[in-house]
Amino acid sequence: MTDSRTLGLKWLSFFILAAAFVTVLFAGRTEAANRGKPDDWFVRSDKPRHEKISMSIGGGEQRDILPPAPGMPKPQSERKKPPPPDYLISKVHWGASVVVGDETIRDWNLAPNDTLTFVQQARVHGFKYLSSQTVLTGFSYDPKLMPSIMISGVREVSFDAAIVDKLRQYVLDGGMIICDSVYGSPWFYESSLKVFDKMFPESRFRVLPADHPLYHMSVDIDKVKYRCGRKDNKPFLEGLYIGSRIGVLISRYGLGCGWQQKMDVFKTLEERGLEAKAYDVQSARNIGLNLATYILGYAQVGEIEGKPEMFGVGDQKKATAEFVFAQIEHDGAWNAHPGAARSLLTNLEKVSSIPVNLKRVSVNIGEDDVSAYPFLYFTGLDDFVLTEKQVKAIREYVNNDGTLLINNALGLAKFHQAAMREMARLFPKKEITVLPTSHDLYRSLHKISSVKYTPTLMKDKGKELKGRPVLYGLMVKNKLRVIYSPYDLEAGWN
Repeated sequence: MTDSRTLGLKWLSFFILAAAFVTVLFAGRTEAANRGKPDDWFVRSDKPRHEKISMSIGGGEQRDILPPAPGMPKPQSERKKPPPPDYLISKVHWGASVVVGDETIRDWNLAPNDTLTFVQQARVHGFKYLSSQTVLTGFSYDPKLMPSIMISGVREVSFDAAIVDKLRQYVLDGGMIICDSVYGSPWFYESSLKVFDKMFPESRFRVLPADHPLYHMSVDIDKVKYRCGRKDNKPFLEGLYIGSRIGVLISRYGLGCGWQQKMDVFKTLEERGLEAKAYDVQSARNIGLNLATYILGYAQVGEIEGKPEMFGVGDQKKATAEFVFAQIEHDGAWNAHPGAARSLLTNLEKVSSIPVNLKRVSVNIGEDDVSAYPFLYFTGLDDFVLTEKQVKAIREYVNNDGTLLINNALGLAKFHQAAMREMARLFPKKEITVLPTSHDLYRSLHKISSVKYTPTLMKDKGKELKGRPVLYGLMVKNKLRVIYSPYDLEAGWN
């Protein structure tokens, strides 16, 4: 005879499982309903302004992004005709058209005045640049002609193989791609992540930390407001790094409607049961102003770091007695400033008698034999975690008289926290301290008693730093064997 209590428990379990199943099913249906179908998101947010919009420059025209410096004489050839306008951003035509009522709408033009108002706001702050529109089959793909392009929409993004190759090279050469999920459509957002993840398998998207330069270029953006889709006040942008700069930026929360100050469309979307996501007007415009500054500020960085490293025949040979710059690969953004090592070594060759090999060597610590290198370099942009095998290998290297230099490539807090944590794992019984300005390191080649920091760092920590160099050091066998810079050294090498 079956115990009635056992039967009761079985039936109770059944009802709990059934309720859980119904809850999950209902939640799934609700989520699907909130997503809607791609075409459900097709609502134009504004009427296009009847202003003349330039189509993007073709590949045959040549000019610089930046105008000549004030006071510099113009070449005679330029005096004969007005110079062409300088462009900041070009909006990409893409997506199939959909007829909604009497209107024919395409993905790229749901916020038709976004880039127009984006550059207009930048002009108020002294940036004399224009926006344009482009078709990717006719685009120049030259960052010197167009430093950034914007892809905006609500439906799934896709490009053919030839366009993918050209977009990839454009970014590697110094260009920037901005993707705006204009109403917070999950179809556009998720597909954009997939497209560019596949396009750049060597990198990955990272959420920009609060102290990232993009949040502090012109306006300090510590807090934001969202029109819909998020309740906290933290800005949320995702970037795919090429070196130290963002090559592809994706905004999950719509920016374009805030730029053009037209937000009524979100009421329509919410009435359709769609979960729209967007910044409010002021937050979107603040991000836009910083983005304009970032595009211009990092255009030169992209051009420098996008150049291929060239080496002589001697540098291609295996090093014998020369100094070799060996850099550790790791699971973070380990190659933050491409080309910087070569610039440093070229300068070292000029100002000292040290024989150097200009070709940087990347090593997989824990797998490769690093005993032949007296110096190892480690850099990054965000969090990283060393494996036990890597910890053991680095510790053994340093204990055998090797020197390790660690650099915080953008001076960000996440890397600093990770570096201090991992150094404690490497040498738990050692203390890492700030080196005094009297240390021999500051007198080995050049006498260094004071340094200059970037304006942003001076604004944040100028009173604390007072022009003093800041390097941390860790002693092993009474010798300085681990050096850590909390502020970016490598950017200055370029």
